[in-house]
Amino acid sequence: MAALSSSTCVTVTPVPALSDNYMYLLVDEQTKLAAVVDPVDARAMASAAAAAGATIAMVLTTHGHWDHAGGNAELAASRPGLAVYGGRGDAVAACTREVWDGDEIALGASTIRVLSTPCHTQGHVCFVVDGNVFTGDTMFVSGCGNFNGGSPRQMLDAFDKLLALPDDTLVWCGHEYTRKNCCFAAYAEPDNAEIRRRLDWAKEAGSLHGGGRGTVPTTIGAERACNPFARVDAPAIAAFCPRAGDDRAERMRLVRKGKDDWGRMR
Repeated sequence: MAALSSSTCVTVTPVPALSDNYMYLLVDEQTKLAAVVDPVDARAMASAAAAAGATIAMVLTTHGHWDHAGGNAELAASRPGLAVYGGRGDAVAACTREVWDGDEIALGASTIRVLSTPCHTQGHVCFVVDGNVFTGDTMFVSGCGNFNGGSPRQMLDAFDKLLALPDDTLVWCGHEYTRKNCCFAAYAEPDNAEIRRRLDWAKEAGSLHGGGRGTVPTTIGAERACNPFARVDAPAIAAFCPRAGDDRAERMRLVRKGKDDWGRMR
């Protein structure tokens, strides 16, 4: 798997897992210390680190669901003293330190900042480092995660935090859902030319899991232009859910409901 880098400080390598999950190897280039992000497949992550000539120093877990944290215990057992980070109260497997909004984690010469983004789970967090953000199941390419027990206000607040990052921030999300997400985005905003172009691109790129090029990373700027959950203030999304009026959280709820209803019709 080729590594993709946003700077000379860190390198990010996406590693596909299961049918549509993404794990990530984050390497501090100065020290060759690595963090593994959402390692459901511990052996695949160990192989990726060895191929990169990096030493796994920590696990960063966006949330406690098995398909993101399922390899934590195996990694921890094979590396005594391994630091395993997870969100506060999220029952992350093998967690050694819970983190929350504003916490910082040192990885070699790099500093990882934590954003709390509860909704998909109540302890969900995102990790920001050197022009990259790992969003787990909060923000996808042209989509967002299920609310589960969370509220529309929580997801709106999470998106507002992410959209406050610079437009060129690379977004590394937890699943390859892009083609379906783009189909819904085009349904919600049929006159958005950027969304139509992105849908054509997603169809052509294909899934990394199925032998295609894959569609991660995206950028914050691209999500601002093409993600209906990032566009609750756009006139076209206001028109898509007119009953919400000026209530932004209600718009978020109705866009999520619209996606769910649209999905059941497919």
